[in-house]
Amino acid sequence: MHELLRHYFNIAFLMGKPQDLPGGDAQMKIGIALAFVTYIMAVAVPYGVALAAMQAILDLAGTGFIVWLALRQTGRLARFAQAFGGLCGASAFINLASLPIYMFRGPSSATDAADGSVLAEFVLLVWGLSLLAHVIRHTFEVRMTISVLIAFVYVLVWSSVIVQLMPPPALAQTEVIHKSDNTELVTSSHTVSFEPLATFELVARSSTVL
Repeated sequence: MHELLRHYFNIAFLMGKPQDLPGGDAQMKIGIALAFVTYIMAVAVPYGVALAAMQAILDLAGTGFIVWLALRQTGRLARFAQAFGGLCGASAFINLASLPIYMFRGPSSATDAADGSVLAEFVLLVWGLSLLAHVIRHTFEVRMTISVLIAFVYVLVWSSVIVQLMPPPALAQTEVIHKSDNTELVTSSHTVSFEPLATFELVARSSTVL
């Protein structure tokens, strides 16, 4: 187990590759379990444990299917356990690193440009994209520029899908009330203001919990 965690750590910091991991489903199951638990820990504060668990299942299952399909189409299906297990196990370290940001941040700081958490989220976003590009590069044997482009497009599209299927609590509580010539946006308890940083946060969070 210690050796396996060391491999995940090396992949997370781009010092190792998925092919360094042992083959078989056992390793992949451990990686998925680590990603699942740390995923819930990372987003339980804003979402609640139940919603966090549902999003973790959706995100991991969707990512796993996309990786499986891509490997199947390219004739590299034998690498699935190492690729997906390595991605999940390594992403657990990013999830853990995001804990202080999402646990100790006030509810309004997501839209506060002066909040230092914005910079921290940007660092996590870059780290998550780098990890995904690193795994893609070694799994599919493509150039770094191509893997970075694929990772960026994937995170952008997949985070949008996740947000549409499971909107954050602040967005989920909004109701649009149409009155004659104007439209009001209200919530059950407070008004929600939408800022560009809110969208950035959703993309950043999605990339950290791949």
